[in-house]
Amino acid sequence: MNVIQAAILGIIQGLTEFLPISSSAHLVLFPLYMGWHVNPEANVTYDVIVHFGTLMAVLTFFYKDVSKLASALIKSIFERKIGNDPYRRMAWFLIIGTIPTGIVYLFIKKLLEDTLKTPSYVGIFLLITGVLLVAGERIGKRAESVNDLKTTDVVFIGFVQGLAILPGISRSGSTIAAGLFRGLTREEAARFSFLLSIPVIVAAALEKIKEVASAGVHGGELAILIAGFVTAAITGYFAIKYFLDYLKKHSLYVFALYCFALGATTIALTALKVLK
Repeated sequence: MNVIQAAILGIIQGLTEFLPISSSAHLVLFPLYMGWHVNPEANVTYDVIVHFGTLMAVLTFFYKDVSKLASALIKSIFERKIGNDPYRRMAWFLIIGTIPTGIVYLFIKKLLEDTLKTPSYVGIFLLITGVLLVAGERIGKRAESVNDLKTTDVVFIGFVQGLAILPGISRSGSTIAAGLFRGLTREEAARFSFLLSIPVIVAAALEKIKEVASAGVHGGELAILIAGFVTAAITGYFAIKYFLDYLKKHSLYVFALYCFALGATTIALTALKVLK
């Protein structure tokens, strides 16, 4: 991987981590469509760095919320109560929502390793993402805020997020759709989805920290890592900003159509052995 490729893949990671079109699918498929002999997932250090870039994006955009959530969580632990504080409630919702995500991950980790190598599976999972987005739009009532959620609602959203470990199942798309299923507005569902990504990205990075430490960073690799981190962080920030604005007046159908088109094209090209 060269610096230009690293920067481009960083841009793709930043955009697709928060747009409901699956970052993992794009990191698998984009190099194949471009004819690059590059697998960003195989470069563990690069993979962790670009995810830290998107983590930086969401922490920067929601820094006021994150600081209030952290403070509220600490106070609730020491005072042993949640009360009517919406930030305490949200903080515990994020913890509760992360637990089923981890459980699902443990069950499908082997399947994840296999699908990363098979574009046709990625295409199928993209079609599933499209279905989830359409279903969320058609079924969702879009009448409630996050504070109206029940614990069972949050567990459901966390469970769906766990399925997004499969490349092609969009993490943001699946959790936003799940939020719509439970009655949230589009904007509230997206906001909760983005905040719920924080512990997941941190956990994913910590899981690979041993591999990163053993791999080390070689002299020529530093520029590649910087390019990936910076582009992922910048594009991720603006993806969050403009996507939240977009959802105030628009539906998710355009993203569903994109997932259908890319998924179907990928399946067809794989069947024709154009993509391998």
